[in-house]
Amino acid sequence: MSSSVKSFVFAAVMCVVCSVLLTLAATTLKPFQESNERADKQKNILKALQLVDGKTKLTKQDVSTIYDKNVLNVWMTPDGRLSKDEIPEGKRVFVRADKGNLVSYAIPVSGYGLWSTIYGYLGLSADGKTVSGITFYKHGETPGLGGEVDKPWFQNQFKGKSIIDSSGAFVSVGVVKGKVTDRVSADKAINYVDGISGATITSQGVTSFLKKDLQVYEPLSSRLRRQGAAQ
Repeated sequence: MSSSVKSFVFAAVMCVVCSVLLTLAATTLKPFQESNERADKQKNILKALQLVDGKTKLTKQDVSTIYDKNVLNVWMTPDGRLSKDEIPEGKRVFVRADKGNLVSYAIPVSGYGLWSTIYGYLGLSADGKTVSGITFYKHGETPGLGGEVDKPWFQNQFKGKSIIDSSGAFVSVGVVKGKVTDRVSADKAINYVDGISGATITSQGVTSFLKKDLQVYEPLSSRLRRQGAAQ
């Protein structure tokens, strides 16, 4: 057997061995990866619902315990009601309840920034209009620029903001270029947060997909607002 043939055979064998090892590693690690991903999503839902502060170090078991004790996975029907049963046309909602009473609820939000799709959860209080929290947990934006979406200073601004204007109309929460105090009148400041310096496109993307996703859940939010007004 010539040296060139031996080299070819050796390379082929190594490729097969490496492929088998990679497949084995991927199969073995998949349950751990899925477990980590599930825990990360649960932790971010808890943050959006103000059940954890994001500063306290929690194990996966801690997260799972807090989540199972306080959060209900339900579905929003097309007319804005909540159902424990999965329905084909429904939308997923994560509810925080206390003694059967809704305290707040979180919805998944996602959309394109500058370089990537940004994934997160936005929490709303039971009044159907006030933001309880927001978190962005997965993205590929530029560190120090658009990547600031996952930093506390940016996310904390959303707490207490309103998705309706002074007339009661749905407007969502927008991200301005610069400072809210410089760009928006005082009566509209409740609907905006400061932008990220040097990340205009990312900020515009966040504004766009938050409005899009909040609009999807307006049947639920508007129902809660009407119930609150009737009380």
